[in-house]
Amino acid sequence: MCAAVTLAVASGCVRRVPDEGPLNGTSKTLIVTGQYRRAALDRVDGISIENGKLVLKGSSAEVVVDLPPNADPDQKNRGWALVTEGELDTARMLTFTHETSLDDFTIQVPNSGGQIQYGSVGGRDGKDVLIFAYGSDSRCYWGWASVAKK
Repeated sequence: MCAAVTLAVASGCVRRVPDEGPLNGTSKTLIVTGQYRRAALDRVDGISIENGKLVLKGSSAEVVVDLPPNADPDQKNRGWALVTEGELDTARMLTFTHETSLDDFTIQVPNSGGQIQYGSVGGRDGKDVLIFAYGSDSRCYWGWASVAKK
């Protein structure tokens, strides 16, 4: 009986990452903030920037969303690479590293399958902006992270 009560209490304490919300990264050298949201797609097959908008591409549809306000689409490829990803029961963890400075950060987003599609642009405020999308089985997400040195 004690084991059943312990299991019930422990499972009630698991906090699921919400379907949308603010994003805060962890890093020793960077300040990372942003947001993520659901995307109305069956799965994410790719992303692109077209006419100053972010285009999320699914298998049978596309969703067009506004870029973050500080993102400058003319400053492409700021050198960020996805180096590690992992899944927890409640979240998907993504770690990005900069190709020259080797600074890195980790973010947690809702757990969903599919390959991470991402890219980076410069920001009008001097920060880098990392844009990402992923998902499958109609549980798709997109988001952005503003990245600056501490």
